[in-house]
Amino acid sequence: MAKYQSRLDKRSKKNTNKILNIMIAVVLLLIVVVGATIVMGDGDEKASSGLANTETKESNKSNNNVEKDDKSVSLDEDKKSEEKENENKKDEEKKSDEEKQKDEASDEKQDTVKLEGEDQSELKVEDSDDPNVKQTMVHPNWKPIGTEQTGEHVSSYDLGSADWQEKVKATSYATGIPEDNMTVWYIEGNGGPQKSMATVTAKDTKTPYRVYLQWVDGKGWQPTKVQELVENDKD
Repeated sequence: MAKYQSRLDKRSKKNTNKILNIMIAVVLLLIVVVGATIVMGDGDEKASSGLANTETKESNKSNNNVEKDDKSVSLDEDKKSEEKENENKKDEEKKSDEEKQKDEASDEKQDTVKLEGEDQSELKVEDSDDPNVKQTMVHPNWKPIGTEQTGEHVSSYDLGSADWQEKVKATSYATGIPEDNMTVWYIEGNGGPQKSMATVTAKDTKTPYRVYLQWVDGKGWQPTKVQELVENDKD
């Protein structure tokens, strides 16, 4: 009986050992599986993180490039706008200078005696001792302006007379000031019945002139001298 029991005990111990070995193997297998899972999970997480970081870097790089491009475009536009503005300013200054030169040239022409059909280079300009005379001008080719009067000439200072109108016409001819732009301040005798003197100004420039006239029989009044005055002494 004792011997039989001992065999049972041995068999029981063997079975127990087998069970324990199986359990240990299962536990080891579980440990291996769990460890592998953890390792793979970390790898996937790292890979995912790396991918996310890469995407973030690429996105940031792309955004930086876009920002740089935007800044570059903005700087280019600002530069072009500034250059265009500078060009416009230069054009305006050029136009202003040209207009100023034209105005000055126009004023100079208006302030200078003009002769219709006469050579300006032959106009003689002289200084004067008279403090109210800027300059005295004489042209050798001034001619009588013609006349509609017949018979013996009598100088007239009546505004509506033909002689008065011919004096105004001769004054306009000598100064180059059109009659409709000329203010006649005074026409008077000048030391003889066939001599007269007119004081006029241009309406636009206000420059005063004194014009000396000489009657030529059958041909009308002829200018002999023009003086540009400092001030209008008949105003």
